[in-house]
Amino acid sequence: MAITRDEVLKTLARIVDPARGSDIVSLGYVSGLVVRDGHVGFAIDLGDDPQAVDKEPLREAAEKAVRALPGVLSATVVLTAEHASAAAPAPSPGPQAAAAAPPPLAG
Repeated sequence: MAITRDEVLKTLARIVDPARGSDIVSLGYVSGLVVRDGHVGFAIDLGDDPQAVDKEPLREAAEKAVRALPGVLSATVVLTAEHASAAAPAPSPGPQAAAAAPPPLAG
Protein backbone atom coordinates (compact mmCIF):
# COMPACT_ATOMS: atom_id res chain seq x y z
CA MET A 1 0.00 0.00 0.00
CA ALA A 2 1.42 3.37 -1.01
CA ILE A 3 1.53 6.11 1.58
CA THR A 4 -0.31 9.33 0.73
CA ARG A 5 0.27 12.95 1.58
CA ASP A 6 -3.06 13.06 3.46
CA GLU A 7 -2.06 10.12 5.65
CA VAL A 8 1.19 11.84 6.55
CA LEU A 9 -0.62 15.09 7.40
CA LYS A 10 -3.17 13.24 9.56
CA THR A 11 -0.32 11.64 11.48
CA LEU A 12 1.51 14.94 11.90
CA ALA A 13 -1.69 16.56 13.16
CA ARG A 14 -1.28 14.38 16.27
CA ILE A 15 2.11 15.93 17.11
CA VAL A 16 1.48 18.79 19.54
CA ASP A 17 3.89 21.62 20.33
CA PRO A 18 3.53 21.78 24.13
CA ALA A 19 4.64 25.42 24.22
CA ARG A 20 1.84 26.44 21.85
CA GLY A 21 -0.80 23.86 22.80
CA SER A 22 -1.64 23.00 19.20
CA ASP A 23 -0.53 20.51 16.58
CA ILE A 24 2.27 21.22 14.12
CA VAL A 25 -0.03 21.09 11.08
CA SER A 26 -2.53 23.63 12.49
CA LEU A 27 0.35 25.88 13.52
CA GLY A 28 1.62 25.88 9.93
CA TYR A 29 4.98 24.39 10.89
CA VAL A 30 4.96 21.66 8.22
CA SER A 31 6.39 22.80 4.89
CA GLY A 32 7.79 21.24 1.74
CA LEU A 33 6.10 17.87 2.27
CA VAL A 34 7.17 15.34 -0.36
CA VAL A 35 5.90 11.76 -0.54
CA ARG A 36 7.49 9.62 -3.24
CA ASP A 37 7.76 5.84 -3.54
CA GLY A 38 7.53 5.34 0.23
CA HIS A 39 10.02 8.07 1.04
CA VAL A 40 8.75 11.07 2.99
CA GLY A 41 10.50 14.37 3.56
CA PHE A 42 9.46 17.71 5.01
CA ALA A 43 10.58 20.61 7.13
CA ILE A 44 9.27 21.82 10.44
CA ASP A 45 9.62 25.55 9.94
CA LEU A 46 9.40 27.44 13.22
CA GLY A 47 9.76 30.89 11.68
CA ASP A 48 11.21 33.27 14.24
CA ASP A 49 10.16 31.29 17.33
CA PRO A 50 12.67 32.25 20.07
CA GLN A 51 12.36 28.75 21.55
CA ALA A 52 13.42 27.04 18.30
CA VAL A 53 16.53 25.54 19.90
CA ASP A 54 14.29 23.56 22.27
CA LYS A 55 12.21 21.98 19.48
CA GLU A 56 14.42 19.02 18.54
CA PRO A 57 12.08 16.63 20.44
CA LEU A 58 9.25 17.88 18.21
CA ARG A 59 11.25 16.97 15.09
CA GLU A 60 12.13 13.57 16.52
CA ALA A 61 8.49 12.83 17.40
CA ALA A 62 7.32 13.81 13.91
CA GLU A 63 9.96 11.66 12.24
CA LYS A 64 9.21 8.67 14.46
CA ALA A 65 5.46 8.95 13.85
CA VAL A 66 5.87 9.13 10.07
CA ARG A 67 8.35 6.23 9.98
CA ALA A 68 5.81 4.09 11.84
CA LEU A 69 3.23 4.48 9.06
CA PRO A 70 2.70 1.40 6.88
CA GLY A 71 4.33 1.88 3.51
CA VAL A 72 6.94 4.40 4.67
CA LEU A 73 10.46 3.28 3.81
CA SER A 74 12.23 6.39 5.07
CA ALA A 75 11.44 9.75 6.61
CA THR A 76 13.65 12.80 6.59
CA VAL A 77 12.60 15.74 8.74
CA VAL A 78 14.58 18.95 9.11
CA LEU A 79 14.02 21.67 11.67
CA THR A 80 14.36 25.24 10.43
CA ALA A 81 14.02 28.64 12.06
CA GLU A 82 14.92 32.22 11.29
CA HIS A 83 16.71 34.06 14.04
CA ALA A 84 15.74 37.71 14.18
CA SER A 85 18.76 39.96 14.58
CA ALA A 86 18.76 43.12 16.66
CA ALA A 87 19.65 45.34 13.74
CA ALA A 88 21.03 44.74 10.31
CA PRO A 89 24.48 46.20 9.78
CA ALA A 90 24.63 49.31 7.63
CA PRO A 91 25.75 48.57 4.09
CA SER A 92 29.29 49.58 3.27
CA PRO A 93 29.50 52.73 1.19
CA GLY A 94 31.59 51.00 -1.47
CA PRO A 95 34.00 52.84 -3.71
CA GLN A 96 33.42 56.55 -3.86
CA ALA A 97 33.20 58.25 -7.23
CA ALA A 98 35.48 61.19 -7.87
CA ALA A 99 33.67 64.52 -7.60
CA ALA A 100 35.19 65.79 -10.84
CA ALA A 101 37.98 64.90 -13.21
CA PRO A 102 41.28 66.64 -12.46
CA PRO A 103 42.13 69.60 -14.70
CA PRO A 104 44.34 68.84 -17.70
CA LEU A 105 48.05 69.55 -17.34
CA ALA A 106 49.32 72.61 -19.14
CA GLY A 107 51.92 72.26 -21.62
